Amino acid sequence: QAVLSAVLSRGTPLTQRRAAPNRDVAMLSSKQIGGSDLTEAVKPGSAVRWVLANDGTVAWPTGTTLRLVSGPMVAAPILEVPSASPGLTVEMELELVSDKDDVEVAYALVTPGGQPFGDLLQFRVEKTEVESPICVILKAPETCVEGLQGEVKMMRWTLANISKVSWPKDACCQLFYNTPGFANLPCSIEMPEEVPAGMTVEVEVPVLLPEKEGQFKAMWAVTSPSLSDFGEVLITEFKVSDFPFMEWMLAEEAEVASFSMVSSAPSEAPELLHVSSTAAATFSAEHLMHEHVLPTHMEVTYPEDLEGKDGYVSLGSVHGCGAWVVQIILKNDGPVPWPQDSALTCCFGSGFGCPRLPMDSVQPGEGVCLTMELEVKDGPSMSGWVLSSGDTVFGPVFLAQVS
Repeated sequence: QAVLSAVLSRGTPLTQRRAAPNRDVAMLSSKQIGGSDLTEAVKPGSAVRWVLANDGTVAWPTGTTLRLVSGPMVAAPILEVPSASPGLTVEMELELVSDKDDVEVAYALVTPGGQPFGDLLQFRVEKTEVESPICVILKAPETCVEGLQGEVKMMRWTLANISKVSWPKDACCQLFYNTPGFANLPCSIEMPEEVPAGMTVEVEVPVLLPEKEGQFKAMWAVTSPSLSDFGEVLITEFKVSDFPFMEWMLAEEAEVASFSMVSSAPSEAPELLHVSSTAAATFSAEHLMHEHVLPTHMEVTYPEDLEGKDGYVSLGSVHGCGAWVVQIILKNDGPVPWPQDSALTCCFGSGFGCPRLPMDSVQPGEGVCLTMELEVKDGPSMSGWVLSSGDTVFGPVFLAQVS
């Protein structure tokens, strides 16, 4: 009764205006002059409104009600109606409290004595189908990618919005499965804030292959917290051979006896190192080669002003913003092992997200492959790294520029 009375209170007239009364014949009547009818459907949970005019010759009796006379009960079955003199209008509103759809409902004004009068007030409830956004994969990596231990692979997918509406703004891509032992995978992949209908999206993921032989799989889910049926699954699978990537890169270096691999795990930014000629001469490092793994929107060039500087190694000039990977292969060409606390340390600049890259001791004649995960968010800048152990630095200074 409390709920019903709250609904019934909406029966107070909101607007009143004069109509041309006909007083020749005593007649109780009501005419619908506005509001809902069968020609236009209303949605479940919305409201129905009518504008009624007293086009009769006598006032509506006190106690007149609007009553459900046909169809299911999708709103209050009874609504009190104020008395209206001839020529006046009354606005009525019914709030739909049921989620039923595809139904037709009719109401009528009824006197206190139970006599209906006036126009039959009808409406139709119909659920409007809203098109859902759709994500499909247009292009994906090959089913099983072969690779070497420690190799970095850039995996790419092309996604498309083939619906007529934009993707939800909270669309995201999250890692939800990876083979045990398949680590160093990004837990989330950044997605555009909005993807309009008909647009495509390039998704790129750098993957560092495990340092052991076997089959490895990773899966990311494109989902939306606000739309449960939206999404797609990005799958990548690798067959890692028993041959280390670094050993393959150094196949022509007969002096190299064994290798170790180091992956970047950015730590807290260190204090800037000052490289000087007082570095211990007993430690020595030789740069054998390096390689950039870049997304498609970035590229690397090697300006002449960075080349040929004694004691420096140019890692090139990277054009564009984003994340990328640099692999540097070094060799201990000195007479003594590198210390256990050796690291590639940023000596100036921001370090592009990799201020320090620790590694294990490297014996004379051995090689090491350093994998640096870098990212640029700001404008043009330059950073440098050098091998260090405590306050001692050795080997060349590695320079990278972003333009």
